Amino acid sequence: MEKIKVAIVDDSAFMRKIMRDSLQSRGFEVVAIGRNGQDAIEIASKGIADVMTLDVQMPVLDGLNALRIIMGSFPMPVIMVSSITVKDAEITIEALKSGAFDFVTKPGGAITFDLNEIMDELSEKLILASKAKISPKISQPKISKTLHPRGLYDILFIGSSTGGPRALDYLIPNLPRDFPVPIVIVQHMPANFTKTLADRLSEESKIRVYEVNSQIKAMPSTGYVAKGDTHLEVTVNDGINLKPSDGPKINGVKPAIDFTLSTIAKANLKILCVILTGMGKDGTEGLKRMKRENFTTIVESEKTAVVYGMPRAVVNAGLADYVLDLDKIPDKIIELI
Repeated sequence: MEKIKVAIVDDSAFMRKIMRDSLQSRGFEVVAIGRNGQDAIEIASKGIADVMTLDVQMPVLDGLNALRIIMGSFPMPVIMVSSITVKDAEITIEALKSGAFDFVTKPGGAITFDLNEIMDELSEKLILASKAKISPKISQPKISKTLHPRGLYDILFIGSSTGGPRALDYLIPNLPRDFPVPIVIVQHMPANFTKTLADRLSEESKIRVYEVNSQIKAMPSTGYVAKGDTHLEVTVNDGINLKPSDGPKINGVKPAIDFTLSTIAKANLKILCVILTGMGKDGTEGLKRMKRENFTTIVESEKTAVVYGMPRAVVNAGLADYVLDLDKIPDKIIELI
């Protein structure tokens, strides 16, 4: 099997060495190393790497601006390497929306990470990224429809993983201001990053979007993002209530789509469920626990999904009602609601 060729661009000499040694020991071929965004652009222009890791904060030219130039002129799979700070979280979310395949966090600040665990995560994402489709950003159509509630659904539920922030950045802003039910979003993402994701979606959308960091009553025309590193529980008690919930990872992730769907099933709520791009099969088991008459499912097509893992699992289980390209999903949601 041919080795995956990786370019490493990082401001830290320590991280460059750790990443190079770790990736080579895992069977990758490191074909280029750079220190700043200008180096990244030069490496990308040569077309020698299958995938690039790109530091967020660098001198000369930062990771976000380097990424934008790369995706515009020399498109290739890029994985951002980010420290866990509010500023880096904001830049990372913007990078994901600008075409980065995914991101990993690195040691920094007062938080200690297991380097082997980080490198295992990076290795898995590099393999996926090397097979990914790199597509231009979908332009935003103008949707000005006014909705009239039909009473068929209690919740719009959206589950996403790898490639999800970019898909959500298209989908949520295309929902109208008077959307008649709450929108519950489970995106696989660490703590700190989900608040930034919710804030950015709120800024760009007609509806308000919040991270669920304490128990809250779900309201129509409002989006709710599961907090990173916690599951999201949905209950019914004088309305629909959302709250963070602790517990082990499910399908290797936390928050897990299956966890939230299982609580929705217990609450006997009717949902319009959208499963977007992502690796693995999170969401399928949760849907299986629901009464079939209580949900309609839209899954993103293989054509537009960055990773067609979660959507494929739902399709293979016979639980998909519609398989649509991302740019067709907002209209279908509006039609069904």
